[in-house]
Amino acid sequence: MSSKLDPSAKQAQPAPSAPPHAETRRHRRVELPARCWIEDGEHTYYLRVHDVSRGGLSVRAPVPFSAAHQIVLRLELPGDRTVSARAEVVWVRDSPAADAASGARMGARFLEFLEGEEELYAILGNA
Repeated sequence: MSSKLDPSAKQAQPAPSAPPHAETRRHRRVELPARCWIEDGEHTYYLRVHDVSRGGLSVRAPVPFSAAHQIVLRLELPGDRTVSARAEVVWVRDSPAADAASGARMGARFLEFLEGEEELYAILGNA
């Protein structure tokens, strides 16, 4: 018997890796008609929320925040409800040239709710 591999034998293929932009979030994002105040220690911004989940949110900002930077935010929810939380910026993406006027996208992860956690969860339901 030869020690060479049989070229007609099928070789085991490695499992395909996840696509580069695979969904890895633990919580489903929900578009929410809300605005929020975000303070980073130097600036205060009033922004439209792009989407929100039980774990965090994303917004468009006129000036990009720095990743790993802590912020304080206050969401203005429908029905005059408010959510306040400490959060951490986890990603920042520059806006494409065609969309530069709307600002960069920024995603933040909630670290600690200061008020309104139950109100947010009630609006998000099982998201």
